[in-house]
Amino acid sequence: MLPGLTPAEARIGRVLLSDTTGASALTVNELADRASTSTASVVRTARRLGFDGYPQLRLALAAQGGAKHETAVPVGADIEDGDGIGVVLTKLAAFEAEQLRATAELVDLVALAKVIDLIRGARRIDVYGIGASGLVAEDLTAKLNRVGLFARAYTEYDAAMVSASLLGPDDVAIGVSHAGENPGTVAPLHSARSTGAGTVAITAATRSRLAAQAQHVLVTAGREFGFRSAAMASRTGQLLLVDAIFVGVAQSLPAARAALERTYAAVSSHPGRVRRP
Repeated sequence: MLPGLTPAEARIGRVLLSDTTGASALTVNELADRASTSTASVVRTARRLGFDGYPQLRLALAAQGGAKHETAVPVGADIEDGDGIGVVLTKLAAFEAEQLRATAELVDLVALAKVIDLIRGARRIDVYGIGASGLVAEDLTAKLNRVGLFARAYTEYDAAMVSASLLGPDDVAIGVSHAGENPGTVAPLHSARSTGAGTVAITAATRSRLAAQAQHVLVTAGREFGFRSAAMASRTGQLLLVDAIFVGVAQSLPAARAALERTYAAVSSHPGRVRRP
């Protein structure tokens, strides 16, 4: 969440990250002094992180600091040039597992339920994403199409803007962007909002331009990794939310199971494909 925090909140966040166990022992005044900010900023940061106040944040820090992870490679370790492929695999597995856990803890379940409800009743669903986020957009639309919904992914600016301008109040537009600042995602979501369409952002930056255009924001974990940082940091959490949205929509649509069976049968009937019992 650091990219979306104010400078004062980010300083507090870095103190918490640098020594979780030690930070849990600090009073609100001590933490404010260490982060060169005010006690009010500490309380605001605790609430931004999802806690009722600083005492609840301290309890969570103490619990996190006391947890022992039995692993040969620290979760926070970046891949280095000299790492063998076995170490790379271990680090990636730990890193992606952490991204999944953190995203599951960050997501607003009320917002997620509202997004699922919006999608299941939409006439049309546009999903915008550029680069690695475009792959996530395509994954979401492929899944929604499988249950009979009309969804399309747009990974290029002009096509996204054209489609967004034709949306209406019965439609939903979803923007996927790790930093939430890519014009190819922000601009079409802004256009879709101006037409009255429901708008959703999937991002790690709650104060980004993309988040500002969304009625509902689904937050992903945002720690960046040394190699191709943004693509790795964003994709894992984004795909978790895509799967959660798909399952939620499928559960709530009476015709979803029949649609899945029909589409599976259609794909499996290809002459060159061997069907399994």
